[in-house]
Amino acid sequence: IDARREFNAETLCTELNLESNTFTILKSPEFHCTMPKLRSLFMDHKDHTKEKWGVKLIHLVRSPFSMSVANYLDHKSMHEHGKEVWHVNPCSRVTENFTMTVADLNSPILSENGIMTYDDFDNLLARCNTMFRTQPGLENASYQQHLEELPPVDGLQLAVSDVLNDIALMASDLITFKQVHAMVKEQNLNPERKKKRHLDMMTVPMDEVLTYPGKTMMDFLDFMFGTAMSSISKHKAAAEYEHHKKNVASSVNATEMEELIGFLKTDPLFGGPLSRVESLMNSVLFEKEGEVER
Repeated sequence: IDARREFNAETLCTELNLESNTFTILKSPEFHCTMPKLRSLFMDHKDHTKEKWGVKLIHLVRSPFSMSVANYLDHKSMHEHGKEVWHVNPCSRVTENFTMTVADLNSPILSENGIMTYDDFDNLLARCNTMFRTQPGLENASYQQHLEELPPVDGLQLAVSDVLNDIALMASDLITFKQVHAMVKEQNLNPERKKKRHLDMMTVPMDEVLTYPGKTMMDFLDFMFGTAMSSISKHKAAAEYEHHKKNVASSVNATEMEELIGFLKTDPLFGGPLSRVESLMNSVLFEKEGEVER
């Protein structure tokens, strides 16, 4: 599903219909509608003559600090290899094909939960605007050229703004998924409901996938298939996945990444909002540690 193309400007949610026996992959979905509407998108079938008894949802998350630094290092590497993306404006307040700003869509729920206010969004993007295409020699430069020419801490600040929408969506989803899950559980208590419906959720940290690919694949297969897939087949698939991931060369300098993360954590502008998003993510992971919610 193309999350952008299927966005409903009236409900403020990406429209979808989850069919049985299928996998649906969503990149940066927009789920800003009411909780009843989102519950309906997950748990109801568009054909009201059909019932849906269960949905399994896997939410891939990442520390906003490592997400930002990875964005900086990846785009800088793209420039070094001659792959320019000229149209990228890291300071844009709107995402592609949208009229509402990132702050318009995400700040209500994030502000209500003490994560990020509208002013936080404004301040982060304002810093970006003071640096993008304002330096001598970079007036018409691409985003990647800025990352190559600017000092690392300056380029990193552009990278945070460039990935701000993804950070905000992740944080919003952490909150809304938890609320929808609670709503489904509450509805199962209705004595008039003959059969309970389940929304099973698994939150997976991307840094863990990168560090322990075999283990995370096993966890994924256990969650998705349970006993329907043999243990032998699961271990074989996990081993193949780990072998593949380890053969993919990584150009990330661990020391450089830690230094840049350290800068963001101590920066007065970036440290607060990103730390609160990370704390939200860690709280959800802690709640789900060692269990599959049902």
